[in-house]
Amino acid sequence: MLASKACDVTGIVAVACARHGCFAPNSVANLYRGEQQKNVDWALLKAIETTSVDPTQGLLFIYDIVCQYIVHLRDRVGHLLPRELTIDAAIGSFHVHGHKDTCFYRYATSFIPGAGVVAGEILESLWAVLNAVTPAMRTATLAHRAEIMDDHMTDSNHKKLLNMGECRVSEMSRGRTDDMINACRAHTLSTLCPIIFHVANVRSLLHPIDGRN
Repeated sequence: MLASKACDVTGIVAVACARHGCFAPNSVANLYRGEQQKNVDWALLKAIETTSVDPTQGLLFIYDIVCQYIVHLRDRVGHLLPRELTIDAAIGSFHVHGHKDTCFYRYATSFIPGAGVVAGEILESLWAVLNAVTPAMRTATLAHRAEIMDDHMTDSNHKKLLNMGECRVSEMSRGRTDDMINACRAHTLSTLCPIIFHVANVRSLLHPIDGRN
């Protein structure tokens, strides 16, 4: 379908918090002919803007092909990024093993200071929820398709916000000591800990031209 002219949209790219799994507002971009870097650039810039990233805190950007994407990032959109923002690049724990050995030692989250224990594959689980509504999206108008995605992504963020406390209590009830919990909380809230974004694409959310207004 990527080379076909039968679709207005061949997929989407989105940015989410790799720690909590919340979609970054206004950071979902349509893909029209494959996974072009300009689409990911736009999603990243909007995520930085809408989540109020503090440049002094830094940003860890996790992307399946970040080893290629990050090379000329500053050349493309450097003038649009906050001046003092430091961007560290990483590849998710699942995808990094499909790269060269040099990519593993350079981009695996296990070796990046401040990353903590993060898989960097949170969007894969978020796509699983959105895949349930793809049949309706494929036959909707472009405007209705955008509304469906917005509703479900907002609902996902809302549920995570409500259930974070319950999840924390559940972790404590499974035998985690107070010292471990306090250490984890101190690490998460530390100003030295970077904001962590995960970006990924899904091609099942395509939109045939026949469904267009």
